Amino acid sequence: MLDNKEWRLNNLYRVVDKSGQSVPFKLNPIQQKVLACPHNRKLILKARQVGLSTYSVIDMLDDTLFTPNLATGIVSYSLEHAQHIFRRIIGHALDTFLPEFKPYLGIEGRSAREISFNNGSFLRVDTTLRGSTYQNVLVSEYGKTSARAPAKAEEVLTGTLNTVPIEGKIVIESTGEGMDGPFADMCMSALQRKDDKLSALEYQLLFFPWFEEASYKMQDPVEITVEMADYFTELEEKEDVKLDLQQKYWYIIQQKILGDKLKQEFPSTPVEAFLSRSDAYYFAQHVERAYKESRCLHTSLYDALESVYVTMDIGVNDLTVIIFFQVVHGEIRIIDYYEDSNKDIEFYARHLLQDRRYLYHTIFLPHDSTKRDPLDVVRSVEHDFRRLFAATNTKFQVLPRTDKQELISFAKVKFERMVFNISKVKPLLDHVSKYRKKWDEGMGMYLDKPLHDIHSNHADCLQYLAQSVGFIERSGGRGSALEKHKAAVESRYKRF
Repeated sequence: MLDNKEWRLNNLYRVVDKSGQSVPFKLNPIQQKVLACPHNRKLILKARQVGLSTYSVIDMLDDTLFTPNLATGIVSYSLEHAQHIFRRIIGHALDTFLPEFKPYLGIEGRSAREISFNNGSFLRVDTTLRGSTYQNVLVSEYGKTSARAPAKAEEVLTGTLNTVPIEGKIVIESTGEGMDGPFADMCMSALQRKDDKLSALEYQLLFFPWFEEASYKMQDPVEITVEMADYFTELEEKEDVKLDLQQKYWYIIQQKILGDKLKQEFPSTPVEAFLSRSDAYYFAQHVERAYKESRCLHTSLYDALESVYVTMDIGVNDLTVIIFFQVVHGEIRIIDYYEDSNKDIEFYARHLLQDRRYLYHTIFLPHDSTKRDPLDVVRSVEHDFRRLFAATNTKFQVLPRTDKQELISFAKVKFERMVFNISKVKPLLDHVSKYRKKWDEGMGMYLDKPLHDIHSNHADCLQYLAQSVGFIERSGGRGSALEKHKAAVESRYKRF
């Protein structure tokens, strides 16, 4: 009996259920699928509360108890969650072990985060694993770590997981937590790969949608709107599943409760798990809406009869992002973009003049462009650009310093009028969609302050663009593009 892992899992352990009761642990159908997967490196993407976090911990505990000289580590996204795993799951399972089997426990030491056994094995639960080599590793809720603590997520990926030998066991499990970070990257990469050709070092993706959880049903009928009926029909056809009415009722109620977060918490497909409009992301929902409203086009938006404007986020010793756009009848057309790093002003000026030969009306520079060079008080970014463009009719406008939250809000308003040449600016849009708030570990919440990372320069440039459009539409020189749009609409009505 004890040689059979499935028997052990179904007979030796107790867990605390959702109602707070101590119950015998029994494998449910979802957990049985994970157990049946023979691959040693598993990447589990799941809906909420389908029992996989508890299963994964019990599975690691069982390996440690019944495998000599095994070093097992469990990584959590927070200290509180690590303590929950150690006390509520592992501690409860050991304290309630069946009396007739307790001799097999052989606990030699038990500290606040680690338990060692007389078979030479030990199990440690922490927010990071440093300084040791582990044969078995479980990374619990890695999506949360990726979203809230990118540096820690990177450390887990490059440090902890790289210490596991090729024959070792790695389980990474989580719900989706936005489009950014190693967990989302690993899942998307696994989706594009043929799992039947996996090497020992690659991860097999196991996805468990909400409708595989038997308890996610509701008897009380609710109205199924046309939109929801279409969603269910498309889901059933694409995923080859059949949903009953009780499942549909449950899902509709969850949508009313969770709103935009529904797909993150209860995805129907792997892609859905990462398309949720989390509160942490400033522009994710606006990007998603642009795609849905067919404002992301693969055809050229450039109108040679209209002027081209440029906005820039300049980093002479850092990343510089340049966006090329036109404002035509109230439509903000993002026609092109460019990025580079560690280049001087002359390089970017030459690029604009020689490589992107648009007819520039105005180039908008960020507020700090007037800052003087400490070694040459005459020089500034603005001064150098004006000098290099002296032979052209291009105008320059330095944007005023504006509160960051005001800039973000202004960009959100303007976003609804933006149309994108996606064949040229998709990387820009991808970065903008991943622009997010800082996570404060101590307070356990997202702060209303942007995180400065590889995405922030692109988002800053888009905010400057929105500020530039405001300037264009307030200026009376060429007439407001928005007024042109209104006049065109009014003239159409007069014809009929």
